[in-house]
Amino acid sequence: MMDDNTRTAIRSDVGVKIREWRMRRELSQANVARRAGITQASLSNYENGKRDMPLSTLVGVASALEVSLGDLLELPDLIVIRDSLLGRAVEQLRDRIPAGHLAEAAL
Repeated sequence: MMDDNTRTAIRSDVGVKIREWRMRRELSQANVARRAGITQASLSNYENGKRDMPLSTLVGVASALEVSLGDLLELPDLIVIRDSLLGRAVEQLRDRIPAGHLAEAAL
């Protein structure tokens, strides 16, 4: 389970990203909120890290800003796939790459 400090930090980081993207797009809070189907007050609370945002709302805000969830959550470009046939195949290929040369083998 996530502790309160981690939860607060994530909430704040996501809020900052939402505000940054909104400002880059030169959109008002009211405009983004309307597009996302939420109130301007709710968007303000999310941007200021005052409230947890449901995933469905985050998806709506991302759509309103025309960005991906990854843009708002700072997800890494590389997601490790485990416990699947593809994941095992990737691990086998990775194991064949000489130490120190993994970056060179990246697509």
